[in-house]
Amino acid sequence: MFIPHTRRLIDAVTMHEAQGVHIESVPDNPVINNLDSLLADIYLRFIALRADDFKLYYKIFDSIFSAIHRNMKEVDPYFNRYSSTAQPAGSHYDGLRIKKPDEFDMDIVIGLPINMKEDRFIPSNSDIVLEPSNYAYVKLKMGKQFQNLPNRDEWEINKTAYKWKDENNYLLRSKFSDWFKSVVYRALNKFECYGNYRLVTVDNVPYVIRTSESGPAITLKITNITGFKMDVDLVPALRFPEERWPVTSDYRDITADCSVGSYGWMVVPKPAKNGDSSRVWRFALHNQEKNLFHDIYNFKQTLRFIKKLRDAQGMDEIASYYIKTLFFWEVVERKSEPRFWNKPPSELFIIMVKRLHRAMANRNIPYFWNKQYNLIEGVASNILAGYANKLQRLVNILDDPTKYKMVAEYLLTDDEYEAYKPKLYPRQFAIYNI
Repeated sequence: MFIPHTRRLIDAVTMHEAQGVHIESVPDNPVINNLDSLLADIYLRFIALRADDFKLYYKIFDSIFSAIHRNMKEVDPYFNRYSSTAQPAGSHYDGLRIKKPDEFDMDIVIGLPINMKEDRFIPSNSDIVLEPSNYAYVKLKMGKQFQNLPNRDEWEINKTAYKWKDENNYLLRSKFSDWFKSVVYRALNKFECYGNYRLVTVDNVPYVIRTSESGPAITLKITNITGFKMDVDLVPALRFPEERWPVTSDYRDITADCSVGSYGWMVVPKPAKNGDSSRVWRFALHNQEKNLFHDIYNFKQTLRFIKKLRDAQGMDEIASYYIKTLFFWEVVERKSEPRFWNKPPSELFIIMVKRLHRAMANRNIPYFWNKQYNLIEGVASNILAGYANKLQRLVNILDDPTKYKMVAEYLLTDDEYEAYKPKLYPRQFAIYNI
């Protein structure tokens, strides 16, 4: 069964599903007479998750992941002892998934034998010394007590973590990732074989599991003969208490409105884009970030529209996290306007399209936890300029309320737009069909 945080995935997606649709609720002849009605109809047809789809995908995800997680505990004593939670991440956890629920992200939180104590006066006496690196990254160095693990109890189990260090006592993300991947593969090997793949049955239906690797994640590619496809990313993480944040004064504090208390914050073994050494780990404050937009009325709806715009316009270099970060900044800047997110969807959409355009034109999306780090600094200038030009054309349309129907051309792919035009221009197509 799932462990603590996964209940929150169910809650998050239940909320998203409540804002989603059943197929029969999509009107055959929509009344589209302004930007709000256009956005509402596009949301129903091209963005919202279908309730039946979600139930199917979640059931398969639940069954297969639960079985793999049990196997992981069986095959590795350290994982069995120190795997504290399996925590949802990404768009499902945030309730921001669009179109199809066929991708899931899970952070597998691994404990360390010693990681709580901090000595701010003599850092080397801390269990783990946190050394900031390149704004969004940190190095983890074993303190004296961690170095003394061979002389402490449970050495036969704890020696796994001891082997992750280098000669200078830094924990290496590469060794940690290699160990985690070995646990996943050993767990998969407990399933029935199907050629070079593994076979799992859910409700008497067989599913094949293939794997791929990207950065710190192992992706489970789950398929069956009916054409069903689903990807599940498993990412290992280490957790630290909120008392150990921030690592320096350059970082934003975890304020009361986004604190998660004992759940703490995490690091994941994701390499820096500049190819920095294997010592660096990426900060991950998923829980704190989620609390930033908890119960904010039209926040999620607006963000989904911006994600759909990104997808339809082929802005592939703009990760979903970059878009969320723009919204985080807007939440902070609008705190003096308690009803800002209660504005009509059309007004919020126009505002956030302009924010995205400004970010592309300025070639900068500051990292929320340390604004000195530009999330898009690695994206080529000509690509960002191309994105800015596309968005400028959309901004020009949004500035003229009479052109609201033209927004559909930016929110939809070419194929989607061709299929949608009879709904958008029913009189014109009715004449053609006489």
